[in-house]
Amino acid sequence: MIVSLANDPDIVAVVPTLAGNLPRLRACIDSVCASEIEERLAIVVVWNDPRVERVDLGPVTILEPGLNLGLPGGMNFARDAITAPRLWIIQDDMTVPSDCLRSLMERQDQADNPAIVSPVILNEQGLVPAKSRAGTVRSDGVMDQWYPFDDLSPEAFDPDVRLDWVSLSGALVRCDAWDAVGGMDPAFYPLMHSDVDFGYRVTRSGMTVVLEPSAVISHQRNGSTPSLFARFLYERNTERFEAKHRTPRSVESEDRSESTTEIASREASVMVVDFAQYAERYIDGTRDMISALEQSVAEHYQHFLNIQSQAVALEAQVHERDREIEQCHLDSQEAISRLMASRSMRVTRPLRFLGSLARKIRRD
Repeated sequence: MIVSLANDPDIVAVVPTLAGNLPRLRACIDSVCASEIEERLAIVVVWNDPRVERVDLGPVTILEPGLNLGLPGGMNFARDAITAPRLWIIQDDMTVPSDCLRSLMERQDQADNPAIVSPVILNEQGLVPAKSRAGTVRSDGVMDQWYPFDDLSPEAFDPDVRLDWVSLSGALVRCDAWDAVGGMDPAFYPLMHSDVDFGYRVTRSGMTVVLEPSAVISHQRNGSTPSLFARFLYERNTERFEAKHRTPRSVESEDRSESTTEIASREASVMVVDFAQYAERYIDGTRDMISALEQSVAEHYQHFLNIQSQAVALEAQVHERDREIEQCHLDSQEAISRLMASRSMRVTRPLRFLGSLARKIRRD
């Protein structure tokens, strides 16, 4: 049942968005609205780009922070306005089938009451792709393994595999667990590794996170993030995660002495400089690679020209040898002809003498 945020919902689906692709956003929200549950579901859209004019998105509540808070900041911003016991984290480049939320809820209502239940995605073969939805972290804070370890059918999931974190795209989160660790860390701006950090803090606090293979979503991974920027964010936030969790320490909730807006603003300004430097290094590296390729091509082309020149010279030599052989053949034929003519004259000389003698006798 879809209700408004003010109408005491049991679950709130939160969709942070830059609204850069409105048809995709509408498809996402329509799929959430089609969820088949008896509980009261509200939908909140965090409008992260103030430059884009708000549009009618149907039965949703739109919250406007006035700047781009990223995914973790946008989720924290929405949490402050929510009283429901559960959050459903939705990214605007995903869609959900009507039974997805029900499957997530049924798993979370089991006896172990996991803090986070995350759905899976399927490839064209109907398998959950390797390294796509969860993982483990070493004791020194380094990301260890990604799960599933290989492409895996939903029926083959091992419920006993220990997970330190799960992907938050489409995940259902208990709000008491959210609050216990201080929510998401907006310093992982705008999104990469924010779910790893959040899930790891949840499991370090003694709670569990799980994947639910019966809940399936469609997710255009990095659908809102250009590829070079995505690679930059992955490298940058991997270093940030490992630096943050490198040494074991007691589990504490995030320090919220700074507001989400202050952290997001600082990180955004720093990130602009970092990405500019990263892009410059990437461009310089690409130029160096192109120069090296050009040099290699030039060298290979010169080598080809040298071989071609040698081939032309060799061909000329071959033609010259052919002419010499042909001349030798002609000379041989002429010599044989002369020899045969000479032998013929010697053989017929007696006959010519007798013929001459006969003609003389007849005259006498």
